Amino acid sequence: MLKDASPIQNHILSQLKNAKSLKYSQLQLKNIPNDLFNYHLQHLVKKGVIDRKEDGYSLSAIGIQHVADPYTTNDSITSLFKINVITIVSRKVKEKIEILNQIRKSNPSYGKIGIPGGVVLKGELIEPAATRKLKQETGLDAKFKLVGCERRIMHKDGKLFTDLMFPIAYTDTFSGKLEIDTNFGHNMWVSIDQAIKNESADFDSISTIVTILKAIKNKKIKKLPFVFKENIQSDLK
Repeated sequence: MLKDASPIQNHILSQLKNAKSLKYSQLQLKNIPNDLFNYHLQHLVKKGVIDRKEDGYSLSAIGIQHVADPYTTNDSITSLFKINVITIVSRKVKEKIEILNQIRKSNPSYGKIGIPGGVVLKGELIEPAATRKLKQETGLDAKFKLVGCERRIMHKDGKLFTDLMFPIAYTDTFSGKLEIDTNFGHNMWVSIDQAIKNESADFDSISTIVTILKAIKNKKIKKLPFVFKENIQSDLK
C-alpha cells in the first residue's frame, strides 16, 4: 500500500481504510509486542499518513490518497491514475423506478451514499468487471452494458489528489438476493429522484451518472448516445 511499508504498517492502514477512526486498542495486533506496534503506528503519524485525534486514529488526506490507489508503488503522478467502474442497477416496484445505492464503508469515500462500483483490474474488460464488482459488493448477478464514461481530475488543497477514469455500466436485469451489509458498504434501494440527489454533489461527484440516471427516469436510456466527459474538480473556491 505504501512504498517500503512494513506488514504492521500495512495492517494499520488497511484497518483505517474501512473506518472513520479507530482507537489504539482496536488497531493493535495480537501477538505483537506493544512497543513494536506503537513504533510503527507513531512512524505513520510522523510521516503524516495518519492523524491522531481525541477519538482515536484516522487516515490523513495523504493516507486517504494512498489507500485510494491499490497499485501505488511510488510517489509519481502516474500512480494516481486508475479505472473505477460504476454499476448502475435499476428495478421497478409498482411502476416506480428504484436504483441500487450503497453507503460506503471504506475510504476515500467513507460514509458517502451513491452508486456502487470499484477498481477494474489490469487486463480485465469493463463489462465483466462491472459484473464481478456487483457480485462482490451486493451478492447480485447481472450482465451490464457500458453506457458512458467520465474522467475526473480532482484537486485538494491546490494539489492533484486523484485522476480517475469512471466507465459507467447499466443493467435493469439481475438475479440473486441483495446482501444488505457487506465489507464494502450498506446496500439499499432508493427512488430514482433520491439517487439523482445523492449523485448531485458539487465536489467528489461524477456528473455523468446524473445524466444517465435522468435518462433512465425519462425512459430514454436506450436512445441515449454514449456519454463521455472530462471533469476537473477542486475543493478550493
